[in-house]
Amino acid sequence: MKLFKRRKKVEKQPRPSTATVGRVVTRRVRVTMGDVFTAFALTFFEKPGKSLAKTFEFERLFRRAGLSIHPVKYGAETIAMLFMVSLFCIVGFVSTILTLKLSLVQLLITILIVILAPIMIFIIRLAYPYIVISLRKSETDNELPFFMAYVATMIRGGYSLEKVIERVAQLKVFKAIRREAQRIITRIKMFGDDPVTALEKVASDHPSPRFRDIMLGYTTTLRSGGDVLHYLEIRTRELFESRMNEIRSILGRLASFLELYIIFGVVLSITLFVFFVVNATISAAQAVRSPEGITSINIDITIPAFYNFFILPLMGFAIAWAIHINQPRTPISYREVYLPLLTWIPISIIVFIIILIVSGGMNILTGVIGPSEIKSLILASSGASLTISIPLTIKYRSIVKTHKGLVKATADFLRDISEIRKTGLSPEKCIILVSSRSYGNLTPIIERIAAALSIGFSLEEALRKALKGVKEWFVIASFKFLADSILVGGGSPEVIDSLARFTQVLSEMEEETRRRMRTQVFLPYFGAILLASIPMILLYMLLSIARIPVTLTTPLLLVLSIGCIINAYIMGLIAGKASQTTIAAGFLHATMLTIITTIALIVTFTYIGV
Repeated sequence: MKLFKRRKKVEKQPRPSTATVGRVVTRRVRVTMGDVFTAFALTFFEKPGKSLAKTFEFERLFRRAGLSIHPVKYGAETIAMLFMVSLFCIVGFVSTILTLKLSLVQLLITILIVILAPIMIFIIRLAYPYIVISLRKSETDNELPFFMAYVATMIRGGYSLEKVIERVAQLKVFKAIRREAQRIITRIKMFGDDPVTALEKVASDHPSPRFRDIMLGYTTTLRSGGDVLHYLEIRTRELFESRMNEIRSILGRLASFLELYIIFGVVLSITLFVFFVVNATISAAQAVRSPEGITSINIDITIPAFYNFFILPLMGFAIAWAIHINQPRTPISYREVYLPLLTWIPISIIVFIIILIVSGGMNILTGVIGPSEIKSLILASSGASLTISIPLTIKYRSIVKTHKGLVKATADFLRDISEIRKTGLSPEKCIILVSSRSYGNLTPIIERIAAALSIGFSLEEALRKALKGVKEWFVIASFKFLADSILVGGGSPEVIDSLARFTQVLSEMEEETRRRMRTQVFLPYFGAILLASIPMILLYMLLSIARIPVTLTTPLLLVLSIGCIINAYIMGLIAGKASQTTIAAGFLHATMLTIITTIALIVTFTYIGV
């Protein structure tokens, strides 16, 4: 009977719908597609994959990068990608040769692409572990000073090593350190290591020498029975001092990157543009003259277009990536700024078309390129760029407008809390008491915390509500550490004072960073103006000597002017990235540079009579 009833229950269960079955099958197909490529790579390229993995020591690299990838699998997939890309390039090259009639320059560029594409794929696959290692090292070094201050605070409050690691593994104020803590927790719970052994194993393979030395020194002190708290405080102070010196050298490197970009992106570009202009002048001088005058000038704009629309933007993105790798970063992101791109990009396309119609430049779509069409295209391109960047600039400024001086005000606030705490008041009463004081832009946050505490919210809940929308990582981390120090050790004056001291050091580091980078931001502005004016003026002067109208070189003028707007926009993004550590800050500079470049182009065109 029981078996019969159970069978009836099973029969009564609803059958899965067709949509559900489809979703399951689709999900399986998606997973299988990746496995198919891996199976293909291991079937045909396992032996060369083993040789590649052994030659480049993938196992050691993946261990240092913290990647859970089998070396032979990665090597076989690399060889398989190289084979498929090479085959695709060869087939595409042969098809292009048979179907299109290419000039000598176009043929050389096509051959260069066919040769470089497989090489680039191979280089990217080999460089990937090194990039991950570099990011793991730099991100850990960025967060290490504050992590050490947090560990010292927790140890002073009586937390054990395992409890500190478990808490760090859940802290959202950390990104790289949280991943390291999660690796330690994995070794403890999955492999059965004790906390000290797990910490040693994670630290021994870490690419950051500073993190490795501090963690191994900590475990040695712990096992030998030394004064762990004294060791942590000493190493934390040393870490902050060395970090200050390192930030100075980092700022020097960032300034060098900007100067390098200006040298290659502007000086080299102007030099190349001079060759392009001279070539156009020679072509104009050799043009066939009819009784009515010069009828046509054949100017090859393939190389200028390739350099302006591919090489120069690629150089800008490479500099931005180099700045990103070397820059001190925080886990704070500005997704709110980037999300509207999905809305504003289609709108910018509509604005581009409207400006093109209103300014009378629609003839360019039929192949007619004249001075009026070039001006129309300049205005349309600028309008589309501004349509994207202005709303994002407003969004970014609305987020950070109240963030100036927050780190210094936080240090002052913590120092006041430490002094009042010595009178014996509870930490919550101390916060409510100091909320009547002025801390600049931090005052509204303190008032919200005090109001939440007054009506009975817990300290963690009050901080979470008050800090909502704040994008200053140091401030968020300081208040989070304050809450943990109060919950763990009661918020003793010594702990809060040490936290205030660390925050003061961070405030000085932040101020020096912004002060030194402020002067470098103006370099792209000069570069954009030079790119927009000098090539056009040189072209006008050379053609004037030959008594040839500038209007006959409109294809070259089109390439130079539109390229100036695109590269000025990229320069603005790089300027924001270098000065504020985020691309979101670059939309303001991109807006300004687009306007300046457009004005410079219109003035230059007016001067040369176009």
